[in-house]
Amino acid sequence: MAKRKNVLLILSDQQRLDTVSAYGMNDICKTPHIDQLAEEGMKFTNAYTTSAICAPARASVMTGLYAHNHGVIDNFTDIKPGTPLLGDCMHDAGYYCGFAGKWHVSPSRGPEECGFDEGKPFIGYAFPGSGVFPSLIFNQPPDNKPNYYEEYLKEQGFKDIDVSHGFLGDNPALQIQEMFCKHEGPVESTIEYFVAHETNRLIDEAKDQDKPFFIWANFWGPHSPSIVPEPYYSMYNPEDIPEHPSYCDDLLDKPYGYYLSEKMWGLGNYGWKGFQEIAARYYGHCTMIDDMVGMIVDKLKAEGLYDDTIIIYTADHGDCLGAHKLIEKGCFAFEEIYHIPMVVKGAGQKDNDSFVLLQEMMPTILDVAGVKPPKPVDGESILPLMMGEKEDNGRTEVFGEYHNHFYVARQRMVRDHDYQLTFNESERGELYDLKKDPYQLHNVCYDPEYAEVKKKYLNIMSRYLKETNDPASTWFHRIKEFY
Repeated sequence: MAKRKNVLLILSDQQRLDTVSAYGMNDICKTPHIDQLAEEGMKFTNAYTTSAICAPARASVMTGLYAHNHGVIDNFTDIKPGTPLLGDCMHDAGYYCGFAGKWHVSPSRGPEECGFDEGKPFIGYAFPGSGVFPSLIFNQPPDNKPNYYEEYLKEQGFKDIDVSHGFLGDNPALQIQEMFCKHEGPVESTIEYFVAHETNRLIDEAKDQDKPFFIWANFWGPHSPSIVPEPYYSMYNPEDIPEHPSYCDDLLDKPYGYYLSEKMWGLGNYGWKGFQEIAARYYGHCTMIDDMVGMIVDKLKAEGLYDDTIIIYTADHGDCLGAHKLIEKGCFAFEEIYHIPMVVKGAGQKDNDSFVLLQEMMPTILDVAGVKPPKPVDGESILPLMMGEKEDNGRTEVFGEYHNHFYVARQRMVRDHDYQLTFNESERGELYDLKKDPYQLHNVCYDPEYAEVKKKYLNIMSRYLKETNDPASTWFHRIKEFY
């Protein structure tokens, strides 16, 4: 029997596709280590998350299912009982399973209760710097005790680590979360370094056990607050960052919730200059994470494991980062938050343009182990696409969903290369002509010239809702003819 490959899945949080420089979409932000993985391997150019909220997306990685099928419809609900989990399946297949960093999969079960042999996770909303950095306003510490990051600082002799230059919006009702801060300490004292350090420890553990390994490494960033030290904090000049083409959006033809989301963050009065400041630290955060990837790669090479390891670098979702005047993610199905990076080293060497889904990590990683999901999943292994054994998976659209984040508003999206239709249950619909309007500025859902196009995509959405047993189907089909 051929030796089975190790799998290292590296998941960043809220990282936009254009911040991975291998994609050639941004000539400012640099990620040379991830670029090298892409150079040696391949990248997917049309990878999408199907729920642009942290926990639903991560639970999809663990289960291979759409959010409405695995049950995690926001950042606080749990996976439905009896759902097969990636960790359990890989453990049963004889793999050493390790977990590092942000968890955000289940609020009631940690990695060791989901098949992982060990790990030092951040459980809950879980910002590990909360309660550790004295000057930090953001107060969302991990639910688990101890705080493993705080323990790491003590073990390594780092004392009095703090932050400065905190940047907040000006909404008086939301003075609770910085967009970014300067980390006043060496790189080795950062959260991202801790995640890389822990990943490397897990690599040692796997080698000692003489088993193939599946290690899932999860960086906090570049999700806000981007807390980065020098040289990353000053690495990018805010003035060099051009205005996003959709920053001019007045949101008048969008659902009212988009307008409220923009007002909630309180960034409008800063103008584009405010987003330039945020983006510069966000870019610095991306480059710091890239250096941590390099640190993990160096470890694999030093241990003689690099050639036997498939490395997948991807993200749970993106970030508007000024697109449509918005920040982060939420009830808006824009390209900037659904289109994600996905770079693979150790499989094939040819880029692939197929539409692929983040949740397909589950059957794909199981495929590497030579096993299949014990129950049907929403998707299929994309290992043949990674290996170059197939050029196309035949998927012609992407289906996405939103349920709850800040406010409840079930939303469904279907898109292909030509159009995107977004179904908002109690708000106006959205239709974008992506060839003419790639930045989704002009909603043509109620333009008579697009009536037949809208009808076509409503029918496509109808098919997805039925085939995936989506509970949104009932209301959709009762109002479809009037939408």
